[in-house]
Amino acid sequence: MNLLANLKRIAHFLYGRRREVLSKEFWDTVARVTRSRFNFWERVGGDEYERNLRAIELRPWSLYLELTNICNSNCIFCAYQYQTRPRDVMSDTVFRKALDDYCAMGGGDLLLEVIVGDPALDPKFIWRIRQARVRPEIASIETITNGIAFEEGEIPELVRSGISKILISTGPWKQELYEEIYRNRLYKRVLRNIRSLLEENAKAGCPVEIKIAFRSNLSMRETVLLPDYQEVAHLPHKVEFNTDFDTWGGRIKAGDLLPGMHLRPPVRLEREPCWWLYEGPTVFADGRVGLCACRDLNADSELVVGDIMARSLLEIWRSGDVQRIREQFRRGDFPGICRGCTMYVNLGMYRTRAGSERARITLKRLKSKEQFNIGGE
Repeated sequence: MNLLANLKRIAHFLYGRRREVLSKEFWDTVARVTRSRFNFWERVGGDEYERNLRAIELRPWSLYLELTNICNSNCIFCAYQYQTRPRDVMSDTVFRKALDDYCAMGGGDLLLEVIVGDPALDPKFIWRIRQARVRPEIASIETITNGIAFEEGEIPELVRSGISKILISTGPWKQELYEEIYRNRLYKRVLRNIRSLLEENAKAGCPVEIKIAFRSNLSMRETVLLPDYQEVAHLPHKVEFNTDFDTWGGRIKAGDLLPGMHLRPPVRLEREPCWWLYEGPTVFADGRVGLCACRDLNADSELVVGDIMARSLLEIWRSGDVQRIREQFRRGDFPGICRGCTMYVNLGMYRTRAGSERARITLKRLKSKEQFNIGGE
């Protein structure tokens, strides 16, 4: 995102949360957003930026697996309510093929995440984590869940499964508000599961990085001072606040949200590919492969570029279809799903030392230059 767009987004956030300027939570969020958006002190030159992109074009940094597109909530801010594709769970065949292909190209971070739905509703969720963890090529294993699906006896297994990071999406911990935002009647189960997860993780020496991400209509300070949250505030974890909500291509309106919740402002697309097009492919539950792990609700957009059972992940990643979509951005001929998306972020990260480090690790992960027909680094 360019400087002007960044400033507009920060200004929108500051204005929307202007009543919170005296709270620690407000300034923690400002610091986090500023670090991610304004990193000029880490900039690298244009030639290095181009080399970084070429490295990621050889193989992706991450792999996203949509284990299921089923959910046990119907959140007011989420487009799950508008999903039209069949509800599905990834088969063992698709899972193994995706994992094998990813490890064959050197592996890396694995994200068991979804466009909509909850990955923990996959009956084999913990088994899948374990299957990935025994692969030496897999680095971090991460997931996002609302915390509902777990049975009490499963939580110790989850903590010791080998998962690296869990982000828990939840509403404010006040029952009537939670139920109005998440539109389920499982509030007490949510609290029980999250408390159990935090306690088990602490008991095990905190092998899992756990972050509670509040989607709240209250101020940040009001959210963390709610009595139900205060009961677990002392247990090791991080906290994040969703300050704005996406429109999901115009599906979610301001009137769908509660007072105190805001829609993200429009983002002007640049003639530069979206960051997601260089992050890594998404394998959907039915085996289709797409380039957007963010907003391809029905897995039917122009960003769907293959099928894991027909070609390898590496072949798909290096295909002409993927190159064409990136070039569309450079010509200003943006894919339909991208127009009006409020989640666009440009490739600025690859203009930083962090992006150069990603490129270095990416090349290192390629096991054999001869196998993949790669020239010198």
